Amino acid sequence: MLKKKNWKKVWGAVGFVVNLSQMIEYNIANILALDQILSAFDNQESMFVFEYKVLVDKTNSWYDKLIHQELGKVIYKSEKKKVFTDEFVKYLDDIREKRNYYIHHFFKDDLSTKKFQDSPKECLPELQELIGRMNAANEELVQIFSEMKAEVKMIY
Repeated sequence: MLKKKNWKKVWGAVGFVVNLSQMIEYNIANILALDQILSAFDNQESMFVFEYKVLVDKTNSWYDKLIHQELGKVIYKSEKKKVFTDEFVKYLDDIREKRNYYIHHFFKDDLSTKKFQDSPKECLPELQELIGRMNAANEELVQIFSEMKAEVKMIY
C-alpha cells in the first residue's frame, strides 16, 4: 500500500513538471512578444497610434505562433534575441533537459530498470528538486514580464 501511495506522489510530481513547463513556455512567449514591442520603441523616438496598433497586431500574431512551440524552441528564440542572461538561458536549458527526461524517458526506461516500480520513493527527491528549480525559474519569468509590462505602459 505504501508503494502505491508513493507511485501516486511520483505521478503527481511528473504532472506538476508538465504544468510548470507549460507555465514557463507561456511566460517566455509573453516576454519575447513584449520584447518585440520594446525593441520597436528603442528604434523610434515616437510612434503614431496606428503604428502602435500594427506593431501590437504583429506581436500578437508572433505570440500565437510561439505559444504552441516546445520549451526548447522558445528558449532558443530567447537566446537568439538576447532577452535573458546567458546564465539564465543555461538554467532554463538545464531544466528543459531534466523535464524532457521525465516526460519522454522516465517511464519507458523504468520498464528495464524497474527503479520506479520497485522503489518509487527514491524517485521523489530528484523530482522535487526539479520542481523547485522550475518554480524558481517561473517566478523569475513572471517578475521579468511584470517589469516589461510596466515599461511598455510608461512608454505608451
